[in-house]
Amino acid sequence: MKHGITQLVWTSPGLVGISEQEYRSISLARKNLFEALFLEEKFDLVTENYFEYETELLSLSTRFMVFGNQDYERMQSEMNLVNRRIINLLSAGRLYLDQSVHHLHNIYGDHSAVVVEVEREKSAQYDTHLGYRAMEALRNYVQHRGFPIHSIIFEAKSVDTETKARNRVLYTLTPFIRAAELEDDSKFKRAVLKELRTMGSDVDIKPLVREYLECLGKVHGKIRELIRRNVSSWEEEISGAIERFKSAFGTQTSITGLAIVTETEDGVYSESETIFTEFIERRRKMESKNRILDSLASRYVTNEVLENRA
Repeated sequence: MKHGITQLVWTSPGLVGISEQEYRSISLARKNLFEALFLEEKFDLVTENYFEYETELLSLSTRFMVFGNQDYERMQSEMNLVNRRIINLLSAGRLYLDQSVHHLHNIYGDHSAVVVEVEREKSAQYDTHLGYRAMEALRNYVQHRGFPIHSIIFEAKSVDTETKARNRVLYTLTPFIRAAELEDDSKFKRAVLKELRTMGSDVDIKPLVREYLECLGKVHGKIRELIRRNVSSWEEEISGAIERFKSAFGTQTSITGLAIVTETEDGVYSESETIFTEFIERRRKMESKNRILDSLASRYVTNEVLENRA
């Protein structure tokens, strides 16, 4: 048997021979880069669900501003909609936390220093942020007991009445957790419930959700930090294989269907793995997209008209 780089198309110009060790090294780099991509995709699932949750609150607030009165049926439908968005977010968060470790195991093994560091970061975020603790406890509650949101309040109030020539009215929607409802669940973590009770009988979930997302962003940032050097090395392995093929057959040679192969004595490819760069670019774009979750808990969106702008 021999190993090489070739195109799995009829028009392939030929095969560039490589050693078995080189074949295994390229194959491993490819596998690990896909694991790195899966990590970004799982985190993107979280951020996109968060985006849908936040935009839903804004959409419902705007509906209230435009159409006004909310009857019982409408209120219940909108509360169910908010519950659905939060349940999706909590499920995506749990999926990310569980499966990110799975992908790291696939790369580094079950008891690697990288996995230990990530688990330490998770514990640190859990210990220092109520938002993380509350959302994890609420996710368990949702799985076994009931909905995360127990009431929603639409509010319209005048703002800046003393300084503005024209009164402005602020429309908002706030989803609330009711501590008494959570207490009925004996499995809800008592320490977290006690913390929530210090915030009142009804707790605004919005700051807790934002803090939770910020914590997950820090966990993911730690993962990126720990694997960055390896990712660069793996990318160089793939680009090096592509350049090696182009050097042999010309820089303008197409790499469509390019693959590393194991060829038998009969000229049959018993093993083959395609190599390309699109999945590398996808990982980079997703990393760039989901990079600014720091201080999320202190940020908000408004469609307020800003006056006296320079």
